Amino acid sequence: MRRHLGLTIFASALAAGAVMMTSPSFAASSNVIIGIQREAADLHEKTNNFDEEPVLSGGEIRFLENRGSIGQQLSAVIRSGDGHVIVVDGGQEADEEHLLSAIREAGGVVDAWLVTHPQADHVGGLYAMLRDHRQDVDIRGIYYNFFEYDWYREVDPEESGMVAALMEQLSGFDQTRLHPDAGLGTEVVLSDCLSFRVLNDPVRTDGAYAVNSSGLMYDIYVNGKHLIILGDMGETVGDRLIADLPIRDITCDYVQMSHHGQDGVSEMFYRMLQPVNCIWPTTDWIYHVENINTRFRTVLTKNWISKLNVQNNYITIGDDVIIR
Repeated sequence: MRRHLGLTIFASALAAGAVMMTSPSFAASSNVIIGIQREAADLHEKTNNFDEEPVLSGGEIRFLENRGSIGQQLSAVIRSGDGHVIVVDGGQEADEEHLLSAIREAGGVVDAWLVTHPQADHVGGLYAMLRDHRQDVDIRGIYYNFFEYDWYREVDPEESGMVAALMEQLSGFDQTRLHPDAGLGTEVVLSDCLSFRVLNDPVRTDGAYAVNSSGLMYDIYVNGKHLIILGDMGETVGDRLIADLPIRDITCDYVQMSHHGQDGVSEMFYRMLQPVNCIWPTTDWIYHVENINTRFRTVLTKNWISKLNVQNNYITIGDDVIIR
């Protein structure tokens, strides 16, 4: 039922003209892409690894399905076997109670809250935690790197309201717990079982996806496994990273699919990263698009991944993704 509801809403939006092409370069090349591949490849999809032996030695990676609205989000709670916790982004404000429950289940203490970029489907949950639950959740460090507010207002006026709201909440937070200059070279060891490093500096671009591409990429180590966080990183910035970083030398047991699995980094980026497992923080109306003839390029990404030696594709549709 959930899938049909999402597709119905999306189809209605298409009929009403609400969903528009936002990438001129994609519009110019869409006929070529459609000629190559119209239908999505079949992937080995699941929401958890409960049918397998545990791989995280008592730890857990949890990507939250948005239970507050039908919108896409990136929200993850990662707990190591020795009880330390990282939260990534936090998702939509509408999913606030779900996020709070997941953090409480993990112990109620967040050792490090990692932010990719300040859009509402990523930091709405963090904004809500700071506004409503400072006494309920002990956040011991927030890591981010934002540009000045005027840049966000110029390149993405619709999202600038969330940027301003989050900045206001951060200004009233314990300043000793803020790390606003996270970037390439930042490495934090929380315990022998949990650590992270930042793999890039924020990049200024222009166009419809400028804020997406300004985000940080993280390598999170949890109980022997590496989880790569891409946020909404776009093709241009991703290809720069291929040139600047030894991508092939990065261990990638799990990768969070960029931009919810559509119109993110390039096929070459994924080929060089060589993920063992993919995590898709998505919704049915994005993931189940049946062909490329929309603004959503999920079909293209699925076909890229089908060519790699990926073991599992974890999808946040119908439940949280949980890997233990």
